[in-house]
Amino acid sequence: MIPDSHAHLDLIEEDTAHVVASARAAGVSPIITIGINLPSSLEAVKAAAAFEGVFAAVGIHPNDTGEESLDALDRLEELARSSSGVVAIGETGLDYFRDRSPAALQKEAFRAQVRLAKRLSLPVIVHDREAHDDALALLAEEAAGEVPVIMHCFSGDRPVLDECLKHGYYFSFAGPVTFKNSQKTREMAALVPADRLLSETDSPFLSPEPFRGKPNVPERVRYVAEALAAARGIPLKEMEALLAANVARVFGIPEEVV
Repeated sequence: MIPDSHAHLDLIEEDTAHVVASARAAGVSPIITIGINLPSSLEAVKAAAAFEGVFAAVGIHPNDTGEESLDALDRLEELARSSSGVVAIGETGLDYFRDRSPAALQKEAFRAQVRLAKRLSLPVIVHDREAHDDALALLAEEAAGEVPVIMHCFSGDRPVLDECLKHGYYFSFAGPVTFKNSQKTREMAALVPADRLLSETDSPFLSPEPFRGKPNVPERVRYVAEALAAARGIPLKEMEALLAANVARVFGIPEEVV
């Protein structure tokens, strides 16, 4: 089975039961469905409770920090503590590409969620878009190796990768690793230690080739795994095995579920 370590099942327009069943039929499991605000996090927890092989992350996306009160973090903590299906905090982080929330507010929410992850001993899933310096500085200050850090849809260059490696972060790759113009991304994927590599779809976004521009679904994570295997020059079966082992380790999911 190939894991999808980052999807947004509540944002996919298809029926969730059908999406999950199609993914499993395609050899994809588990699916980590990711919260981007309080309502989305509630939906993620519900999906984790309803479907075998689905787990949840609860968090506030940086683009949603302008609308969500920081009081919502108390509710996120309640959700995480009360549901065995919650395996991570996030996605959180910084996004300087879209001007949807002031940087200061993003940092405040990011810092609070990293601290929440530490209180709960859960990994933190990081959205970092055109904010590498600030995101890495905050993580170095707050995470300090206390919890696993997952760099979602990694888009950094070699200096960013090296800084992340220094702290033992995980690197998750999505559809862009399959794009013809993403040679740099494939080069970075080839440099990531085997035990720090993750696969994702970010469904319904970032569909891989040959579905680029269309709504994405978790079953297409296979194309990501194939691109990662090709970039690293290893057989797909070997890639599947290491991705399954890594997702089980970082999220604390029993290997028999993967």
